[in-house]
Amino acid sequence: MILHHIQHSANEDNALATCLRYAANHDSLLFSGNGLYTLLQTPWQEQLKAYTIFLLKDDVNARGLASRLSHFNIIDYSEFINQTLKHEKVITW
Repeated sequence: MILHHIQHSANEDNALATCLRYAANHDSLLFSGNGLYTLLQTPWQEQLKAYTIFLLKDDVNARGLASRLSHFNIIDYSEFINQTLKHEKVITW
């Protein structure tokens, strides 16, 4: 089980698209930074339904997206560390 850390919006580069070519359904995706903007787009929301999704709370709040992304699992840094320990590997894209 891998935790894929997505830091850039799908509009900025192809990191997420590349990630999804390698990600298995039991993997998790953590979105932070500008990567959060990807989750505002319906096509990406549909494509990501098969995965466990985490959002980094400080980045969600910094971008004023708490109400728009409230249906996702929003975690703090402490839980981020817990997730890195629960997963076999972390890959940052």
